Amino acid sequence: MLQFIRCIFHISKGESGQVYKGYLNTALGKELVAVKTGKALCSASDAERLVKEVSTMLLFKHTNVMSLVGVCLNGDIPLLIMPFMSNGNVLEFVKHHREELLCIDAIEIQVVSARKTLLKISHQISKGMEYLALEKFVHRDLAARNCMIDRDGVIKVADFGLTEDMYGTNYFRREKGEGGSEEKVPIRWMAPESIEEDIYTEATDVWSFGVTVWEIFTCGRIPYTGIPAMFILKELQAGQRLERPDNEACLGEVYEIMMSCWSLDCHARPLFKDLVGRLSDLLERESDYLELSAQSLCWKETVSHTPPPSSPPTEQETAITEEEPI
Repeated sequence: MLQFIRCIFHISKGESGQVYKGYLNTALGKELVAVKTGKALCSASDAERLVKEVSTMLLFKHTNVMSLVGVCLNGDIPLLIMPFMSNGNVLEFVKHHREELLCIDAIEIQVVSARKTLLKISHQISKGMEYLALEKFVHRDLAARNCMIDRDGVIKVADFGLTEDMYGTNYFRREKGEGGSEEKVPIRWMAPESIEEDIYTEATDVWSFGVTVWEIFTCGRIPYTGIPAMFILKELQAGQRLERPDNEACLGEVYEIMMSCWSLDCHARPLFKDLVGRLSDLLERESDYLELSAQSLCWKETVSHTPPPSSPPTEQETAITEEEPI
């Protein structure tokens, strides 16, 4: 496959590899793709693990899960080939739109609109994760930075633990095994049993989902700011949890969902199918409320004969659209 790929633009670089925008030549013409380099394969077992995981990923078929076009080797460096996501990731989106989405002393219509947008993002991620759980696939690295937005505004859960974060700053180096070898882990997003015992299950992904929703409703804050990564496990075991986002768009029920994901007892955490249901209920309620609020606003504007301000939306303002519309 390597001879059919042409990289045209360097996107990012990290300790473990690089990401390029490029074209894949197919029978139907050129397909725009992202090419991500992984860690060098040091052994036959590394190659076997990669083949096994990639074989599983090639079968993924869900609106909210990133598809994998293919994988090939450039020497001993694996190249992961994925559809190019022109609208970036969820973390970038909520940061860019913080002014509209982070509501403090905002008017009601803005709060409800922001809440609906943030709920829809969270809901789409939960649906992607529900699918992965049904496929018995554990993500291991769920975070807002690893959820992409396609050109139609649909959220795609991506980066399934095959490669390390290209930006590095969200990962903590820790010793692993008797030899004291180092690994990089996203400790601020990890469940206690993952940090302490290297256990990864649907329940540990659920913990990470709670942190991801917190990221979304805080519009991109770093979890546990001010707490050194090496002390996070101790704080979690002592009952420390992320505070409710200072955002009027974050309902008490949304924070309850987050807290339910952060139970020390992994068996007490909800399943992703339960989270999908709870977020669906909230979203339906907010959609009805937004429609009523909009009708009320239109009525007031008609009475006052004051036309609403209008300006054409920018590309980024329309970045999240219908899979379900945001």
